[in-house]
Amino acid sequence: MVPEYISFVEKFCTGCTQCVRVCPTKTIRIRDNKAGFFDELCVGCGECTRICPEGAISSSISAIEPCVKGKVNVVIVSPVLYAQFPGFLPSDVLTGLKHMGFDHAIDLSYYLEMFQYAVDEFVLENRKTNKSPWPLISPICPVVIRLIALNYPNLLDHILPLRRPAALLGDEIRKKLSHEHGVAEKDIILYHITPCHFKVVPDRSGLMDELGYVDRALGINRIYPELLSKMEQAKELELSLFPEEHFSFVPSTRGPLWGMSGGEIAGMRMDRVIAVSGLKETMAYLEKIEMGLFSNMDYIEFRACSEGCIGGPLTALDRYMAKSTVQKFIKMFGIGRRLQRKKIRQLYDKGWFLSQLKPSDLIDAYLERRKSVTIDEMKKIEQLISLIHGNDCASCGAPDCRTFAEDVVRGEASLKDCFRIA
Repeated sequence: MVPEYISFVEKFCTGCTQCVRVCPTKTIRIRDNKAGFFDELCVGCGECTRICPEGAISSSISAIEPCVKGKVNVVIVSPVLYAQFPGFLPSDVLTGLKHMGFDHAIDLSYYLEMFQYAVDEFVLENRKTNKSPWPLISPICPVVIRLIALNYPNLLDHILPLRRPAALLGDEIRKKLSHEHGVAEKDIILYHITPCHFKVVPDRSGLMDELGYVDRALGINRIYPELLSKMEQAKELELSLFPEEHFSFVPSTRGPLWGMSGGEIAGMRMDRVIAVSGLKETMAYLEKIEMGLFSNMDYIEFRACSEGCIGGPLTALDRYMAKSTVQKFIKMFGIGRRLQRKKIRQLYDKGWFLSQLKPSDLIDAYLERRKSVTIDEMKKIEQLISLIHGNDCASCGAPDCRTFAEDVVRGEASLKDCFRIA
């Protein structure tokens, strides 16, 4: 079954096995020269969509739905969106969204900064209590969280138990706008513009707490053409310097920086922090943490996409061009904090930042997705591996010889599929 995150056109598939080789959770097999999927193992990383040379596998993108008449339409903007438009300021992007018909365009900058404060506070407290294991792992990237749940369940307790910035915003925005407009909360329609596969698919939302507050999600590449057109029209009419009240929360450099690898930890008071981006690099570091390495570190920011979220599968601009745009923002405006630590500390002490969904709660749900192997089956698998004596060529349609042997023992593949035996 094809995962919700992707679209698959079978007639374009040539059975080249490139997608099989890059999948981190061994979701894909080649059967009868066509790709097949174990959708329950898909983490939505998008690696298969990037590498498919024939375009058979592509991003699953929801259609743009018009703003709902008679409702208050509110769009929460991923900071990655600002990096997609060289030559425009974040305020221009928010203005363009207003021209697309949204009543409010919500910038996340304040909530990103609040989250960073909360991380600082949690780490300082945990250094005294040692209730959580070290290093703590960022909860921001949904692909990394699900990858840990499937491949590295022993590390789930390392994930920082704080709500993500979009969840912090979503918790308050309906109440605020409901009071402001004099309408019921159900009449507030929340949209989220995102670079990530994971957040576009609604029935995966149980893993990402902020999606519980979002009604509709849109990929950046889906709205890009119309938004660019509206921004150019506004710029020609000299409307790019709209007053602040036309959009909620004035953007800062901290927002665009967040979309780049290292942006989350930038400005944190901790010294023992590192940022890792790219799927292979992320998996390599997770394996090292499982071995007990990096226990002297406070916090590790992981992003499955190379260079961070600006390299996400639903972006519209080349990630290096987007990175250049962010760096120009930093040169223009610098990086500073606008919020008072005292006020954030008061919210922290009230437990406002703590997540109700603990990563360790995912263990049972995700262990069921991995088929267990009995001792007798394990012996047969080892015997087959010795018989095959292969080099993980993937000609059989599985990513490696061990996975092929497991498929054979489970009755999901035939020994004849291996050219060394056939």
